[in-house]
Amino acid sequence: MASMQDTQEIKPHSYQQRNMLAGIVHGTFFEMAYAFAEPFALIPIFLFGFTSSKLIIGLIVGLMQAAAVLPQLLMSRLLRRRPHTAKPLMLVGIWTRCGVWGILGVFALMSSEQSLSLLWISVILVSLYSFAGGIAALPFNRIISETILPEKRSSFFGWRLFFGGFMAMMAGFLVKLVLGSDKMLWPNNFGVLFLLAFVTLIVAYTAMSMFRFPSDPPGKSTDDMPSLWHECLNVFKTYPVLKRLIIVEFLTSKLALFMPFMTLYATQSRHISLKWVGIFIVCMKLGSMLSNLLWMPIGNKIGTRILIHAGIITAIIALVLSIFAHNVFFFSLAFFITGFASSALMLGYSGYILEIGHAEIRILLVAINGTMLLPLYFMPLLGGLIADTMGYFWLLVLGLVFFSLALFLALTLCEPRNGDRACGPCLTNELA
Repeated sequence: MASMQDTQEIKPHSYQQRNMLAGIVHGTFFEMAYAFAEPFALIPIFLFGFTSSKLIIGLIVGLMQAAAVLPQLLMSRLLRRRPHTAKPLMLVGIWTRCGVWGILGVFALMSSEQSLSLLWISVILVSLYSFAGGIAALPFNRIISETILPEKRSSFFGWRLFFGGFMAMMAGFLVKLVLGSDKMLWPNNFGVLFLLAFVTLIVAYTAMSMFRFPSDPPGKSTDDMPSLWHECLNVFKTYPVLKRLIIVEFLTSKLALFMPFMTLYATQSRHISLKWVGIFIVCMKLGSMLSNLLWMPIGNKIGTRILIHAGIITAIIALVLSIFAHNVFFFSLAFFITGFASSALMLGYSGYILEIGHAEIRILLVAINGTMLLPLYFMPLLGGLIADTMGYFWLLVLGLVFFSLALFLALTLCEPRNGDRACGPCLTNELA
Protein backbone atom coordinates (compact mmCIF):
# COMPACT_ATOMS: atom_id res chain seq x y z
CA MET A 1 0.00 0.00 0.00
CA ALA A 2 1.24 3.46 -0.77
CA SER A 3 2.15 5.80 2.07
CA MET A 4 0.11 8.94 2.76
CA GLN A 5 2.80 11.08 1.13
CA ASP A 6 2.71 8.97 -2.05
CA THR A 7 -1.10 9.06 -2.12
CA GLN A 8 -1.00 12.85 -2.01
CA GLU A 9 1.66 12.88 -4.69
CA ILE A 10 -0.50 11.19 -7.31
CA LYS A 11 -3.52 13.47 -6.76
CA PRO A 12 -3.89 16.58 -8.89
CA HIS A 13 -2.21 19.42 -7.04
CA SER A 14 -4.15 22.63 -6.46
CA TYR A 15 -1.43 24.52 -8.35
CA GLN A 16 -1.46 22.19 -11.37
CA GLN A 17 -3.65 24.35 -13.65
CA ARG A 18 -1.86 27.60 -12.76
CA ASN A 19 1.60 26.10 -13.17
CA MET A 20 0.71 24.41 -16.46
CA LEU A 21 -0.54 27.72 -17.87
CA ALA A 22 2.48 29.68 -16.61
CA GLY A 23 4.82 26.95 -17.85
CA ILE A 24 3.27 26.85 -21.31
CA VAL A 25 3.53 30.64 -21.66
CA HIS A 26 7.13 30.47 -20.47
CA GLY A 27 7.98 27.67 -22.87
CA THR A 28 6.29 29.44 -25.78
CA PHE A 29 8.38 32.59 -25.50
CA PHE A 30 11.51 30.72 -24.40
CA GLU A 31 11.45 28.76 -27.66
CA MET A 32 11.21 32.05 -29.55
CA ALA A 33 14.15 33.52 -27.64
CA TYR A 34 16.11 30.31 -28.20
CA ALA A 35 15.62 30.69 -31.96
CA PHE A 36 17.26 34.13 -31.87
CA ALA A 37 20.42 32.69 -30.26
CA GLU A 38 20.34 29.02 -31.29
CA PRO A 39 23.55 27.43 -29.89
CA PHE A 40 23.79 24.76 -32.60
CA ALA A 41 22.73 26.87 -35.59
CA LEU A 42 23.52 30.55 -34.97
CA ILE A 43 26.27 30.65 -32.33
CA PRO A 44 28.69 28.64 -34.56
CA ILE A 45 28.13 31.15 -37.39
CA PHE A 46 28.69 34.01 -34.94
CA LEU A 47 31.93 32.39 -33.77
CA PHE A 48 32.98 31.80 -37.37
CA GLY A 49 33.52 35.56 -37.55
CA PHE A 50 36.43 35.08 -35.15
CA THR A 51 37.90 31.80 -36.39
CA SER A 52 37.47 29.33 -39.25
CA SER A 53 38.62 26.38 -37.10
CA LYS A 54 35.74 23.99 -36.49
CA LEU A 55 37.74 22.49 -33.61
CA ILE A 56 37.88 25.82 -31.79
CA ILE A 57 34.23 26.53 -32.52
CA GLY A 58 33.28 23.11 -31.16
CA LEU A 59 35.40 23.67 -28.03
CA ILE A 60 33.81 27.05 -27.32
CA VAL A 61 30.28 25.75 -27.87
CA GLY A 62 31.05 22.79 -25.58
CA LEU A 63 32.51 24.96 -22.81
CA MET A 64 29.57 27.34 -22.92
CA GLN A 65 27.09 24.46 -22.65
CA ALA A 66 29.02 22.53 -19.98
CA ALA A 67 28.71 25.36 -17.45
CA ALA A 68 25.09 24.28 -16.85
CA VAL A 69 26.26 21.05 -15.21
CA LEU A 70 28.61 22.56 -12.63
CA PRO A 71 26.10 23.64 -9.93
CA GLN A 72 23.63 20.77 -10.16
CA LEU A 73 24.83 18.27 -7.53
CA LEU A 74 25.40 20.97 -4.92
CA MET A 75 22.06 22.52 -5.84
CA SER A 76 20.29 19.20 -5.31
CA ARG A 77 21.73 18.94 -1.81
CA LEU A 78 20.84 22.52 -0.97
CA LEU A 79 17.26 22.11 -2.16
CA ARG A 80 16.78 18.96 -0.12
CA ARG A 81 18.17 20.62 3.00
CA ARG A 82 16.44 23.97 2.49
CA PRO A 83 13.43 23.48 0.21
CA HIS A 84 12.27 27.08 0.76
CA THR A 85 15.23 28.34 -1.31
CA ALA A 86 13.87 26.74 -4.50
CA LYS A 87 11.92 29.71 -5.85
CA PRO A 88 14.49 32.43 -4.94
CA LEU A 89 17.26 30.40 -6.60
CA MET A 90 15.11 29.84 -9.68
CA LEU A 91 14.43 33.58 -9.95
CA VAL A 92 18.12 34.45 -9.63
CA GLY A 93 18.98 31.93 -12.33
CA ILE A 94 16.37 32.96 -14.88
CA TRP A 95 16.85 36.73 -14.62
CA THR A 96 20.62 36.33 -14.84
CA ARG A 97 20.08 34.41 -18.08
CA CYS A 98 17.83 37.16 -19.39
CA GLY A 99 20.38 39.88 -18.63
CA VAL A 100 23.17 38.03 -20.46
CA TRP A 101 21.60 38.50 -23.90
CA GLY A 102 20.88 42.16 -23.26
CA ILE A 103 24.51 42.87 -22.34
CA LEU A 104 25.92 40.74 -25.14
CA GLY A 105 23.59 42.35 -27.67
CA VAL A 106 24.80 45.83 -26.70
CA PHE A 107 28.46 44.79 -26.96
CA ALA A 108 27.90 43.19 -30.38
CA LEU A 109 26.11 46.31 -31.67
CA MET A 110 28.92 48.55 -30.42
CA SER A 111 31.63 46.48 -32.12
CA SER A 112 32.49 47.42 -35.68
CA GLU A 113 35.33 44.99 -36.39
CA GLN A 114 36.74 41.62 -35.41
CA SER A 115 37.53 42.06 -31.73
CA LEU A 116 39.27 39.64 -29.40
CA SER A 117 37.58 41.35 -26.45
CA LEU A 118 34.15 40.66 -28.00
CA LEU A 119 35.09 36.98 -28.31
CA TRP A 120 36.04 36.74 -24.62
CA ILE A 121 32.97 38.69 -23.54
CA SER A 122 30.80 36.35 -25.63
CA VAL A 123 32.33 33.20 -24.15
CA ILE A 124 32.10 34.48 -20.56
CA LEU A 125 28.54 35.79 -20.85
CA VAL A 126 27.11 32.77 -22.64
CA SER A 127 28.87 30.50 -20.11
CA LEU A 128 27.21 32.55 -17.35
CA TYR A 129 23.89 32.04 -19.16
CA SER A 130 24.48 28.29 -19.12
CA PHE A 131 25.62 28.25 -15.46
CA ALA A 132 22.53 30.19 -14.38
CA GLY A 133 20.45 27.64 -16.27
CA GLY A 134 21.99 24.93 -14.11
CA ILE A 135 20.84 26.83 -11.03
CA ALA A 136 17.28 27.27 -12.30
CA ALA A 137 16.84 23.76 -13.75
CA LEU A 138 16.42 21.80 -10.52
CA PRO A 139 13.78 24.08 -8.95
CA PHE A 140 11.95 23.93 -12.29
CA ASN A 141 12.06 20.11 -12.36
CA ARG A 142 11.00 19.98 -8.73
CA ILE A 143 7.88 22.07 -9.23
CA ILE A 144 6.87 20.11 -12.33
CA SER A 145 7.29 16.75 -10.62
CA GLU A 146 5.42 17.88 -7.48
CA THR A 147 2.48 19.77 -9.00
CA ILE A 148 1.81 18.15 -12.41
CA LEU A 149 0.66 14.54 -12.78
CA PRO A 150 2.73 12.08 -14.88
CA GLU A 151 -0.26 11.67 -17.20
CA LYS A 152 -0.19 15.44 -17.86
CA ARG A 153 3.56 16.00 -18.19
CA SER A 154 3.82 15.05 -21.86
CA SER A 155 1.07 17.60 -22.52
CA PHE A 156 2.90 20.16 -20.41
CA PHE A 157 6.19 19.80 -22.28
CA GLY A 158 4.44 19.19 -25.59
CA TRP A 159 2.26 22.32 -25.60
CA ARG A 160 5.31 24.37 -24.62
CA LEU A 161 7.04 23.11 -27.75
CA PHE A 162 3.92 23.35 -29.90
CA PHE A 163 3.08 26.99 -29.23
CA GLY A 164 6.78 27.75 -28.94
CA GLY A 165 7.15 26.38 -32.45
CA PHE A 166 4.88 29.08 -33.85
CA MET A 167 6.87 31.80 -32.13
CA ALA A 168 10.17 30.21 -33.09
CA MET A 169 9.12 30.15 -36.74
CA MET A 170 8.38 33.85 -36.54
CA ALA A 171 11.81 34.30 -35.01
CA GLY A 172 13.29 32.23 -37.85
CA PHE A 173 11.90 34.61 -40.45
CA LEU A 174 13.33 37.55 -38.50
CA VAL A 175 16.69 35.76 -38.38
CA LYS A 176 16.50 35.38 -42.17
CA LEU A 177 15.82 39.10 -42.60
CA VAL A 178 18.61 40.16 -40.23
CA LEU A 179 21.30 37.81 -41.58
CA GLY A 180 20.24 38.43 -45.18
CA SER A 181 20.39 42.21 -44.86
CA ASP A 182 23.23 44.04 -46.60
CA LYS A 183 22.81 46.96 -44.20
CA MET A 184 23.70 44.97 -41.07
CA LEU A 185 27.12 43.35 -41.09
CA TRP A 186 28.76 41.00 -38.60
CA PRO A 187 28.75 41.34 -35.60
CA ASN A 188 26.05 44.04 -35.54
CA ASN A 189 23.52 41.68 -37.09
CA PHE A 190 24.04 39.24 -34.22
CA GLY A 191 23.73 42.12 -31.76
CA VAL A 192 20.21 42.67 -33.08
CA LEU A 193 19.39 38.97 -32.69
CA PHE A 194 20.76 38.87 -29.13
CA LEU A 195 18.67 41.90 -28.14
CA LEU A 196 15.58 40.24 -29.62
CA ALA A 197 16.36 37.19 -27.44
CA PHE A 198 16.65 39.50 -24.42
CA VAL A 199 13.25 41.14 -25.01
CA THR A 200 11.54 37.80 -25.60
CA LEU A 201 13.05 36.28 -22.46
CA ILE A 202 11.57 39.10 -20.38
CA VAL A 203 8.11 37.79 -21.33
CA ALA A 204 9.12 34.15 -20.82
CA TYR A 205 10.66 34.66 -17.41
CA THR A 206 7.85 36.90 -16.19
CA ALA A 207 5.53 33.93 -16.77
CA MET A 208 7.97 31.55 -15.08
CA SER A 209 8.14 33.87 -12.06
CA MET A 210 4.42 33.20 -11.54
CA PHE A 211 4.98 29.52 -10.68
CA ARG A 212 3.44 28.52 -7.35
CA PHE A 213 5.56 26.18 -5.27
CA PRO A 214 3.88 23.72 -2.89
CA SER A 215 4.36 24.01 0.86
CA ASP A 216 7.91 23.10 1.72
CA PRO A 217 8.58 20.03 3.85
CA PRO A 218 11.12 20.59 6.61
CA GLY A 219 14.67 20.34 5.28
CA LYS A 220 17.00 17.64 6.47
CA SER A 221 19.77 18.48 8.88
CA THR A 222 23.38 17.87 7.91
CA ASP A 223 23.56 14.97 10.36
CA ASP A 224 20.61 13.21 8.72
CA MET A 225 22.23 13.11 5.31
CA PRO A 226 25.10 10.87 4.22
CA SER A 227 27.90 12.33 2.13
CA LEU A 228 27.01 13.29 -1.41
CA TRP A 229 29.39 10.63 -2.73
CA HIS A 230 27.62 7.86 -0.78
CA GLU A 231 24.24 9.18 -1.87
CA CYS A 232 25.26 8.98 -5.50
CA LEU A 233 26.63 5.44 -5.13
CA ASN A 234 23.42 4.35 -3.42
CA VAL A 235 21.31 5.85 -6.22
CA PHE A 236 23.14 3.84 -8.87
CA LYS A 237 22.56 0.66 -6.84
CA THR A 238 18.91 1.40 -6.15
CA TYR A 239 18.03 2.67 -9.64
CA PRO A 240 20.04 0.54 -12.09
CA VAL A 241 18.16 1.99 -15.07
CA LEU A 242 19.82 5.37 -14.47
CA LYS A 243 23.18 4.15 -15.82
CA ARG A 244 21.62 2.88 -19.03
CA LEU A 245 19.58 6.05 -19.44
CA ILE A 246 22.71 8.17 -19.07
CA ILE A 247 24.49 6.19 -21.79
CA VAL A 248 21.53 6.55 -24.17
CA GLU A 249 21.34 10.30 -23.49
CA PHE A 250 25.08 10.61 -23.90
CA LEU A 251 24.81 9.14 -27.38
CA THR A 252 21.83 11.19 -28.47
CA SER A 253 20.99 14.23 -26.38
CA LYS A 254 20.61 17.44 -28.39
CA LEU A 255 22.23 15.75 -31.38
CA ALA A 256 25.36 17.43 -30.00
CA LEU A 257 27.97 15.70 -32.15
CA PHE A 258 26.94 17.12 -35.51
CA MET A 259 24.22 19.76 -35.01
CA PRO A 260 26.65 22.67 -34.34
CA PHE A 261 28.09 22.08 -37.81
CA MET A 262 24.97 21.46 -39.89
CA THR A 263 24.53 25.09 -40.89
CA LEU A 264 28.27 25.39 -41.57
CA TYR A 265 28.10 22.19 -43.63
CA ALA A 266 25.21 23.56 -45.68
CA THR A 267 26.71 27.03 -46.22
CA GLN A 268 30.34 25.98 -46.78
CA SER A 269 30.45 22.48 -48.25
CA ARG A 270 27.14 22.60 -50.14
CA HIS A 271 27.36 26.34 -50.92
CA ILE A 272 23.88 27.14 -49.64
CA SER A 273 23.36 30.91 -49.24
CA LEU A 274 23.54 32.26 -45.69
CA LYS A 275 20.05 33.71 -46.05
CA TRP A 276 18.61 30.16 -45.98
CA VAL A 277 19.86 29.53 -42.41
CA GLY A 278 16.76 31.22 -41.04
CA ILE A 279 14.57 28.93 -43.17
CA PHE A 280 16.40 25.87 -41.84
CA ILE A 281 15.61 27.05 -38.31
CA VAL A 282 11.97 27.55 -39.32
CA CYS A 283 11.86 23.99 -40.72
CA MET A 284 13.39 22.55 -37.55
CA LYS A 285 10.95 24.46 -35.34
CA LEU A 286 8.01 23.49 -37.58
CA GLY A 287 8.94 19.82 -37.30
CA SER A 288 9.35 20.17 -33.55
CA MET A 289 5.99 21.92 -33.23
CA LEU A 290 3.88 19.62 -35.40
CA SER A 291 5.40 16.44 -34.00
CA ASN A 292 4.07 17.26 -30.54
CA LEU A 293 0.53 16.62 -31.74
CA LEU A 294 1.71 13.01 -32.17
CA TRP A 295 4.12 12.72 -29.24
CA MET A 296 1.83 14.18 -26.53
CA PRO A 297 -0.97 11.57 -26.63
CA ILE A 298 1.58 8.77 -26.96
CA GLY A 299 3.55 10.01 -23.96
CA ASN A 300 0.44 10.58 -21.84
CA LYS A 301 -1.26 7.25 -22.57
CA ILE A 302 1.57 4.80 -23.24
CA GLY A 303 4.65 6.24 -21.54
CA THR A 304 7.80 8.21 -22.21
CA ARG A 305 10.08 5.29 -23.08
CA ILE A 306 8.48 4.91 -26.51
CA LEU A 307 9.14 8.59 -27.18
CA ILE A 308 12.86 7.98 -26.68
CA HIS A 309 12.68 5.14 -29.22
CA ALA A 310 10.79 7.31 -31.72
CA GLY A 311 13.21 10.21 -31.28
CA ILE A 312 16.25 8.05 -32.00
CA ILE A 313 14.67 6.48 -35.10
CA THR A 314 13.69 9.85 -36.59
CA ALA A 315 17.16 11.23 -35.82
CA ILE A 316 18.69 8.37 -37.80
CA ILE A 317 16.43 9.25 -40.74
CA ALA A 318 17.50 12.91 -40.49
CA LEU A 319 21.17 11.90 -40.49
CA VAL A 320 20.78 9.78 -43.60
CA LEU A 321 19.02 12.67 -45.35
CA SER A 322 21.77 15.08 -44.32
CA ILE A 323 24.46 12.83 -45.79
CA PHE A 324 22.81 12.89 -49.21
CA ALA A 325 21.46 16.49 -49.13
CA HIS A 326 22.73 18.69 -51.96
CA ASN A 327 20.16 21.48 -52.15
CA VAL A 328 17.90 23.69 -50.04
CA PHE A 329 14.93 21.30 -50.24
CA PHE A 330 16.74 18.26 -48.83
CA PHE A 331 18.49 20.30 -46.15
CA SER A 332 15.14 21.81 -45.18
CA LEU A 333 13.65 18.30 -44.98
CA ALA A 334 16.58 17.10 -42.86
CA PHE A 335 16.13 20.01 -40.44
CA PHE A 336 12.36 19.36 -40.37
CA ILE A 337 12.86 15.71 -39.36
CA THR A 338 15.54 16.77 -36.87
CA GLY A 339 12.81 18.86 -35.24
CA PHE A 340 10.66 15.72 -34.98
CA ALA A 341 13.54 13.89 -33.33
CA SER A 342 14.46 16.64 -30.89
CA SER A 343 10.87 16.99 -29.62
CA ALA A 344 10.48 13.26 -29.09
CA LEU A 345 13.78 13.05 -27.22
CA MET A 346 13.03 16.14 -25.15
CA LEU A 347 9.60 14.87 -24.08
CA GLY A 348 10.95 11.36 -23.58
CA TYR A 349 13.95 12.23 -21.42
CA SER A 350 12.17 14.98 -19.45
CA GLY A 351 9.24 12.73 -18.61
CA TYR A 352 11.20 9.52 -18.06
CA ILE A 353 13.54 10.87 -15.38
CA LEU A 354 10.60 12.39 -13.48
CA GLU A 355 8.80 9.03 -13.34
CA ILE A 356 11.69 7.33 -11.56
CA GLY A 357 11.99 7.53 -7.80
CA HIS A 358 10.15 9.25 -4.95
CA ALA A 359 9.64 13.00 -4.73
CA GLU A 360 12.32 13.23 -2.03
CA ILE A 361 15.05 11.68 -4.18
CA ARG A 362 13.93 12.91 -7.60
CA ILE A 363 15.95 16.14 -7.52
CA LEU A 364 19.11 14.12 -6.82
CA LEU A 365 18.31 11.76 -9.72
CA VAL A 366 17.96 14.72 -12.09
CA ALA A 367 21.20 16.26 -10.77
CA ILE A 368 23.17 13.02 -11.13
CA ASN A 369 21.80 12.49 -14.60
CA GLY A 370 22.79 16.01 -15.65
CA THR A 371 26.25 15.83 -14.06
CA MET A 372 27.11 12.46 -15.58
CA LEU A 373 26.31 13.95 -18.99
CA LEU A 374 29.09 16.52 -18.61
CA PRO A 375 31.22 14.88 -21.37
CA LEU A 376 28.26 15.35 -23.68
CA TYR A 377 28.87 19.07 -23.81
CA PHE A 378 32.27 18.47 -25.35
CA MET A 379 30.84 16.45 -28.19
CA PRO A 380 30.99 19.59 -30.37
CA LEU A 381 34.77 19.53 -29.74
CA LEU A 382 34.94 15.97 -31.08
CA GLY A 383 32.66 16.98 -33.94
CA GLY A 384 34.88 19.94 -34.77
CA LEU A 385 38.01 17.76 -34.72
CA ILE A 386 36.40 15.24 -37.08
CA ALA A 387 35.11 17.98 -39.39
CA ASP A 388 38.56 19.59 -39.53
CA THR A 389 40.52 16.38 -40.12
CA MET A 390 38.14 14.02 -41.94
CA GLY A 391 35.35 16.20 -43.29
CA TYR A 392 31.63 16.49 -42.69
CA PHE A 393 30.75 13.16 -44.33
CA TRP A 394 32.55 11.11 -41.69
CA LEU A 395 31.15 13.32 -38.96
CA LEU A 396 27.63 12.41 -40.09
CA VAL A 397 28.56 8.73 -40.44
CA LEU A 398 29.88 8.68 -36.86
CA GLY A 399 26.64 10.32 -35.71
CA LEU A 400 24.76 7.52 -37.48
CA VAL A 401 26.80 4.90 -35.60
CA PHE A 402 26.17 6.61 -32.25
CA PHE A 403 22.43 6.77 -32.80
CA SER A 404 22.30 3.13 -33.91
CA LEU A 405 24.02 2.09 -30.67
CA ALA A 406 21.66 4.33 -28.71
CA LEU A 407 18.63 2.66 -30.30
CA PHE A 408 19.91 -0.79 -29.35
CA LEU A 409 20.35 0.29 -25.71
CA ALA A 410 17.10 2.27 -25.55
CA LEU A 411 15.11 -0.82 -26.50
CA THR A 412 16.27 -2.38 -23.21
CA LEU A 413 15.08 0.51 -20.97
CA CYS A 414 12.47 -0.46 -18.39
CA GLU A 415 8.98 1.09 -18.34
CA PRO A 416 8.31 2.93 -15.03
CA ARG A 417 4.52 2.88 -15.45
CA ASN A 418 4.45 -0.92 -15.62
CA GLY A 419 6.11 -1.32 -12.21
CA ASP A 420 9.25 -2.79 -13.78
CA ARG A 421 11.67 -3.65 -10.94
CA ALA A 422 14.64 -2.58 -13.06
CA CYS A 423 13.40 1.01 -12.66
CA GLY A 424 13.95 0.84 -8.90
CA PRO A 425 11.52 1.62 -6.05
CA CYS A 426 9.41 4.18 -7.91
CA LEU A 427 5.91 5.31 -7.04
CA THR A 428 4.28 3.00 -9.58
CA ASN A 429 5.84 -0.04 -7.94
CA GLU A 430 4.42 0.86 -4.56
CA LEU A 431 0.94 1.47 -5.89
CA ALA A 432 0.84 -1.80 -7.81
